[in-house]
Amino acid sequence: MGKRYYCDYCDKTMVASPSIIRTHNKGVVHQKLVSEHYQQYKDPSTILSEESNKKPCVRFARGECQFGGICRFSHYTQEQINTLKQYVAAQDSTKLNANQPSFEDLYQKLQTDKITKSQPNEGTAMYDRNGVTHIFPWVYNPVFDSFGESLPPSLKRLKIDDFINASFTEWG
Repeated sequence: MGKRYYCDYCDKTMVASPSIIRTHNKGVVHQKLVSEHYQQYKDPSTILSEESNKKPCVRFARGECQFGGICRFSHYTQEQINTLKQYVAAQDSTKLNANQPSFEDLYQKLQTDKITKSQPNEGTAMYDRNGVTHIFPWVYNPVFDSFGESLPPSLKRLKIDDFINASFTEWG
């Protein structure tokens, strides 16, 4: 039967010859569907900048525009464009009002984080009978303690007693 090409945008299957695929990709229907697909991922400020430069589409207002996303006229009403303007302005004002921490604040936070991480947290250190401290590179989740002994061995909290009479004959 030969190889087939499936277009995700158009939901169509066709013979996988380069000329047929090229003709399909240049088609108006395919370009319209691709444009409509990517339109949903555009930033509101990008949509506003694109649509504010266009004239309103008379055919879209009557419900007759066949071009959809590739129409050179705007399919947004003036009310929708004004709503987009307000939304973009609100986003820009929140970006400007966001308090940026100073370099000194960031440096102090980094230093305090470094100090607190160097000290062992509860659950990351184990003390044996000789008083030697063993610090683990991980942190136990205290939620697992509520399950008791029903946890698999890989999730149980380690105790010194687990290692006293341990015999490792196999790995894996």
